[in-house]
Amino acid sequence: MNNISIVLEVYNEEERLESCLNSFKWADEIVIFVKKSSDNTLKIAKEHATHVYEVDYCNASENILDNFRLHKFKEWCFCITASSQIDQLLIPEIIKLTSDKNSKYDVIGLPYEMYVFNLTGKFSPWYNEYKFPLIRNSALKLSTVLHQEIGWDSDKVYKIDKDITKGRFKHYTHKSPDDFFLKHIRYVKYEAIEYRNLYKGRAFKKAFLNFIKSFAFVLIKRRTIFKGRNGFVLSIAYISYSLMLLIYVWHNDVQKNYNT
Repeated sequence: MNNISIVLEVYNEEERLESCLNSFKWADEIVIFVKKSSDNTLKIAKEHATHVYEVDYCNASENILDNFRLHKFKEWCFCITASSQIDQLLIPEIIKLTSDKNSKYDVIGLPYEMYVFNLTGKFSPWYNEYKFPLIRNSALKLSTVLHQEIGWDSDKVYKIDKDITKGRFKHYTHKSPDDFFLKHIRYVKYEAIEYRNLYKGRAFKKAFLNFIKSFAFVLIKRRTIFKGRNGFVLSIAYISYSLMLLIYVWHNDVQKNYNT
């Protein structure tokens, strides 16, 4: 018993879900919330998970609070997506930490690799050395805010030393430009509406500042835009999300003014 619940929400993920779940079969349980899908996602989930809940479709994680109330989780929640996989070398250390009854930590950071268009490395604007998906249930903090759904309410954080293991928690996302932009559109349309609801008349200004920050991030802070052809193209891809958000926020304002 390792006291871990693997937790994920999925929608139309038949291509990636099986390989993802096979990577996490070592955990005590796998809990999947399947947003009503039009492909074989539900079937695959039932074949590989210990608990499956079919829930209403939503664009992002608007229903995350209601979904999490459907299940009584183990002591630790390992929050992943269908894009996630884990190296077997990392599992013994995770089990050791989560099985320790005297552990003083509430959050465990894992050495991390994120693959965008099958590329990873320090040249990528998405590069991070650690990800913090393993959270004690008592410290778990959920939010319906896009990109901030999973968090924690604790300062007791531990990071597995990336230099003592070759194991990595991995995230494979956007394997093709089609996948990249289709998912961008899905999330950006939703986030643009949230911007208008949250910031009212300041929505465009906020979206514009967000675009400037993303541009400055790849140009000045990370300088990934100068790191060869791959770094340049990934930097443009990174900026494209905030650019699309700005356009959708602007268009929503135009439509609102036109209708009134």
